[in-house]
Order: sequence, then C-alpha cells, then structure tokens
Amino acid sequence: MSKLKPHRTPVLVEGILQHKGKIGFVLSEDPKVGDVLIQEPSLRLAMNGDRVRARVTSAPGELRRAGEITQVLVHSHETVVGAFRRMGNLPVLVPEDESAFIHLTDLQSLVPHVGDVVTARITSWPTGKEAAKGILVEVLGPRDAPGVDLQTLIRKYELPDAFPLDVQKEAEAFGTEVPENLWRERETLFDRRIFTIDGADAKDFDDAVSLEALPNGWRLGVHIADVAQYVKEGSPLDLEARRRGTSVYLSGTVLPMLPFPLSDNLCSLRPDVVRLTLSCVMDIDGNGRIIDARVFESAIRSARRFTYEEVDELLKSGMPSNVTPEIASDVREMGVLAKLLREKRFARGSLDFDFPEPEVVTGLDGKPLDIRRRGRLESHRLVEDFMLAANESVATHMKNHPFLYRVHEIPDPAKLEKLHKSLEVLGLKIPRHFDVAHPSALQAVIKASEGTPAQAMVHLMVLRSLKQAAYSPINKGHFGLASACYTHFTSPIRRYPDLIVHRIVKERLHSQFREAHWKKDLAALATHTSRRERTAVDAEREYLDIQKVRLMESRVGEEFTGVISSVTNFGFFVQLNEFFVEGLVHVTTLGNDFYVFDEARMTLRGRRTGQTFSMGQKVNIRLAAANVLKHQLDFQLLRSEPSRTSSTSHKPAHHTKRRSRRH
Repeated sequence: MSKLKPHRTPVLVEGILQHKGKIGFVLSEDPKVGDVLIQEPSLRLAMNGDRVRARVTSAPGELRRAGEITQVLVHSHETVVGAFRRMGNLPVLVPEDESAFIHLTDLQSLVPHVGDVVTARITSWPTGKEAAKGILVEVLGPRDAPGVDLQTLIRKYELPDAFPLDVQKEAEAFGTEVPENLWRERETLFDRRIFTIDGADAKDFDDAVSLEALPNGWRLGVHIADVAQYVKEGSPLDLEARRRGTSVYLSGTVLPMLPFPLSDNLCSLRPDVVRLTLSCVMDIDGNGRIIDARVFESAIRSARRFTYEEVDELLKSGMPSNVTPEIASDVREMGVLAKLLREKRFARGSLDFDFPEPEVVTGLDGKPLDIRRRGRLESHRLVEDFMLAANESVATHMKNHPFLYRVHEIPDPAKLEKLHKSLEVLGLKIPRHFDVAHPSALQAVIKASEGTPAQAMVHLMVLRSLKQAAYSPINKGHFGLASACYTHFTSPIRRYPDLIVHRIVKERLHSQFREAHWKKDLAALATHTSRRERTAVDAEREYLDIQKVRLMESRVGEEFTGVISSVTNFGFFVQLNEFFVEGLVHVTTLGNDFYVFDEARMTLRGRRTGQTFSMGQKVNIRLAAANVLKHQLDFQLLRSEPSRTSSTSHKPAHHTKRRSRRH
C-alpha cells in the first residue's frame, strides 16, 4: 500500500500587483514569502496597482516563485488613463503599462482620435472572462501636445489638480491678514530676530528660525505655521487636505495640499507681517545637548526672507550689503550650532546620504532644456539640522500620549547580509557582524567609503538595504536617524501628518486632549498618509523620468560620454556626463557574446571575449532611442575603458522639495 503524501497548506500572499503586458508580480507584504510571478489567466482578474491575494503554485525551492491571483482585495483606481485605440469597431483604452485594455462602452459625445491620450471611469472590473469596462470622461489630446505629459501623469495617479468650490471659498474667507484678536492671547515674539530660509522659488514658508545666546549655550527657536488655527477638523478644507495627504512637486509645478490663499499667503511666514505659529524653543548646552524644550502657541513677524544661497554666502563669511550685522551674526552662530547638533547626531549613529538632486531647466514653452545636478549647501544642512531637532523634541514631549510618529524600522537581516557580501567585493573593511538594532554599523560602512571612487555606489547600496520610513501611532523609533522618538512637526502646509501632530499638541496645550478619539483614529490616519506620501514620491519620480526623455528625444543619434551607474542581468545603465540623465545599454546590443551577470560583484562578463562591465566604468555611447511611453532612453555602446570595480557613480535622486529629504 502506497503512503499518502502529506497535505501541504497552500502559501497565500497579499500585496500590490505590478502588471505589465502578459506578466505581473505581486509585491509581497510578507518578507518570508517574497514577490510572486503572476501570468494569465488569473492575471486577467486584476489591474495594475490593485491589492490582491495570491496562492503560490510553484514548488518549494524553485528558482522563480510563481502563483495565481485568488482575490482582488482593493481596486487601486476609479479612473484609468491611456491611449485611445480601436479593435475592429470597438473603442478601447490601452493603459501606458500595456496591461489589460478597457472597453469603452460610452464615448459621451467626445470625439477622440486614435492615439490620443484619454481618461475613462471604470464601470465594471475585469473578470476571468471579460475585460474591464469604462466610460470616456476626458480627451487630453496627442501625446506630444504641450502639457499633455503633465496632465497624463496627474490623471494616472489620480492627483487632485483643482480644489472644490466650497474648499476654495473657505480658504478665501479668512482674508489676507491676521486680526489682532487671534494673536492677543498668544506669546508674541515680535521683538525676536526671526527669519525664514528657503529656496529662491518657494512661496510656502512654513518654518522660521531664531537664535539667542545663553551663558552656557543657545536658545534655538523653530517657529512653524499654525495651520491648525485655520483648518478645522471635519471642515471642507480639512477633508480635502486629508484626501490629498501631501503637496506634490512636479518639476516646477506644485499641486498643493492647501489652497493658495492659505499655503502661499495666510499660513506662509512672509516677512514683515504677523503670522500665527507653533513654536518649539530648545535650550541647548555647549556640547549640543538639548536640555529643555518648550512648545507653545505664538505669533511672529519674520524680519527677513533668506534664500539658501544667501545664507550659504553668510556662512562663508560673506557680508551682503542688505543684511544687518545682527542678523548676519545670528546666521553665523546658527552655522556653529548646526554643526554641533550634526556631530552629536552622527555620534549616536545617524545616517547621512549626500545624493545630488536634479534641477530641471525649462523654456518658455515648458519643455526641458537641461537637467543639472543641484548641490547640497551648508545652508540646506543647517535648516535640516534644526528641523530634525524640533521634530525629535516634540515627539519626546508627547511620547506618553496617543501620537503620530514618523518611524523607520530596523532593516531586514537578510538584506544586511547581502549588503555585506557586496561590500566585501569592493574591498571595504567593515565589521563582519551587523548589529541590526543600531545604525552605527551602516554608518561605519558609509564612513569607510568616504573619499573613495566607490562612495556614491556604497551610499546607494546602503540606502537600498533599508526599509521605507512611514507614519505610525506606535513609536518604533527611527533607525536611519538613530532616534528613539521622532515625528513630523515642521511642514503642516504641505504634509497632513504634521497638521495632525499640531492638533494633538494644541489640544494638550489647552487641556482638551481627546485620548479616546486619537486612539481610535490614528492607525487609519497613519496608513492613509503613508500611502499618499508613496503616491507623491512615485509621481514625482515618474515625471522626472518623462522630463529626462523629453530632454533627449531630439538628440537621438548623438554620441555622449558617461559612466556605468548600475548593472543588471539584462544590461547596464549609463549616467551621462553632459546631462544629469541615464539610460540603458541592453545586453542584446553588446555583440556576439553571451554575458553572465555576477550579482555579488555587480558585473556583466562575456564568456567568449571576457569583456567585463561594472559600475563606475567609463563608456562612450550613442543615443539609439528615446521612448516617452516607457520613460526610457536606449543607448548603444561605442567603446569603454577597462572595468574598475572600485569606481562608480550612481542613479540620480528624484525630485522632492529641497529640504524635505523624507526622513
């Protein structure tokens, strides 16, 4: 009698479906399971971005984990954007990601042309037998028409680009000035030298700083726009701000969380006008230790609006003619304090990634003329250091109450082990054992690479080994900052979590704290705002990719120089010297050879010729194609210098508002 095989419980995984063409992947939320390959027919059940449940069908130990979708848990979009096509006489919308098309059952008197970018509202979701159905709601026009790239991206991510009429009217009803009755009972700081430091093109100044000398240190003031004074919980303004979750910055275009009457005026800390603020004032000793911190409602009148470049000049001992000696002295003393705070933060293990950010230069028609590296100035660091100190002080002040934290969990040990093996290939001498409970080990990795050709590559490798920061009602600490308690307090004009933090703080100040309410609501708020942040990051990244392709599409056929920025099993990416963009040299274009990918050494090596390609290698290439739909530049290799595995560049960081850095 044969023995029955033991019943094996099916492995189920939940996650977001990434759907492209005839295949897709479920990005697993369980690190023990990993991502799962999905193919037809079950792929027809869901659309790109849907949250699904899948059953793993591949046998244990198989190289590629495969499965099938069993249930769609959450549909990601109510609308879809793509190209208008006809299948016979049937009108359809084909999404850019080339996933399942949408049958358009009603054109609603709109007259699209084949190839136009259009938007449809889903009326029925796909099944195993039928494609999704939808109604045409908008024709954006030909893909190459001015403004269509931006509008396509806005529709794709369902980013609100206009405020409802009642929201706009509520924002306008506050007027343009702060009446005296609103600040009479606050601490007025009109006699303090307070000023803002921001980008030259910024209009939403949500933070200002001040500094006073103490006998044994300093009194640092971080003064944040009191948005909660105007945006009341449950109001149309609040519901719209919550829905948006964050402002989105798209290379010169901003989709604000709050209407401009608030974001650019009444809540913006403009110079020489009274503004309502929440102030975090910290007493700091000569060693950079915060010995006391106080948070209170205040009113300020900013004495000066600085740009980062102006402050950087002052920090280098310049003396612009339009700055008073007192304010110039304050700025220089701030530079001393910022360095001290930074050193103390680094001493506890805080990580610091110094990636250059892209700056898109556009013409009058909005088309990109150049994409440049934007350097990180000492003034950027100064503002960042002060905001980090305030965020940590507020979180520490509130840690015994229901609160919204900014958390960054410890990395996955398996990812750290993989990182260690890759670093060994680069010849970096670092401790073999990683203490995953503390970031000092990764800080040692970063320090070990300083001044070497591999510095940028190491920074990127370490960054990829970390988890994403998020919002949570549970204080899990912030690994990257080596902080036991951290929050987001300093940007309520453009981040909804900061507005929530302000409401909680103000309730405590007025002894009106709603403990049961916050215990009930904070978990959902944390999940929602984390998702909205992720959407904003993805949209900002994709629009930058589109801008890069638009910049280069008129240069197809031209030759460039560059360095290999990353290597994969299907080719390698090259970052150009002439422009801050990168593109792909596909392995199939490398000639008559079979190339083997060495993941540990991050190289491609030809079996017949022995030719090797690795990160940091200098190459000459020709631009073969610029594909706007795929957001991709394709290069052809002309010649290369010998590989040097200790040399590198890196992929460019994507656009965010300069001082955010998304800690």
